[in-house]
Amino acid sequence: MKRFAARWLVFTDLDGTLLDERYDMRSAGSAMDTLHEYGCVCIPASSKTHREMSELNKVRKFPSPYILENGAGLCWPSATEPELFGRQAAEIYDLLDHIREEHKLRYRTFRDISCEELQAITRLDESGAIDAKQRAASVPLVWEDDPATLDKFSEILGFIGLQVVHGGRFQTVLDAACTKATAMQKVLQHFHFETGQPTIIACGDADNDLEMLTMADIAVLFPSNNGEYLSFQHPALHYCEASGHESWLATLQHLLGLPDVAGELTRSATGAREL
Repeated sequence: MKRFAARWLVFTDLDGTLLDERYDMRSAGSAMDTLHEYGCVCIPASSKTHREMSELNKVRKFPSPYILENGAGLCWPSATEPELFGRQAAEIYDLLDHIREEHKLRYRTFRDISCEELQAITRLDESGAIDAKQRAASVPLVWEDDPATLDKFSEILGFIGLQVVHGGRFQTVLDAACTKATAMQKVLQHFHFETGQPTIIACGDADNDLEMLTMADIAVLFPSNNGEYLSFQHPALHYCEASGHESWLATLQHLLGLPDVAGELTRSATGAREL
């Protein structure tokens, strides 16, 4: 197994954490590159697809591996296609169609939602909406049934080895064995440092980040859309006051004792949020 050296490894969620409503991918890449120059490898872990995540690597001077679709896949910079874990999207779509009909539930998957509607929901541009629909091993859906029925839906999925992950705007169904934390463990197998293992830092804001945050030596929690933080216990827990590359970078620089150059990063103004 090929191994790499790093002083720190930062696993970070994107939407609602490193990215805010401006959806500034270029500045997000610059923030990660800034930490890389001090021996810190930053690894995005997101609900986003391979096509969306590869676009982020293209604007980075130091591309990294990335965890895609909530842990359903992992891709290294040298690879053209990701490694996928668990059942693939085509099978999950068919199972969800069957469950909806069999149990008379109301929801629509990304197969039922047009690019135009997805743009309206997420504020993605046309290209971004197309990329977001290219699912490999997970299926987002819009839940249109009673919220209480979501527990029944989750139970049904559990019987067939699937799970539902709660995101900002969508529920996402994927293999029950897939999480950001399990993909994180696969990445960790490839890193070492001459004087010991790297320090592991995780950044996130949502339920699907909790296992990843728990595994880390240092956990950084970001506020949700309503300004509240998840209830979470960790021996080295830190709070970031806001999402976005400036706050993200300033918080990590402070934690790691690095120079503060967050103000040098440029800003842009486009918008989208977490799936």
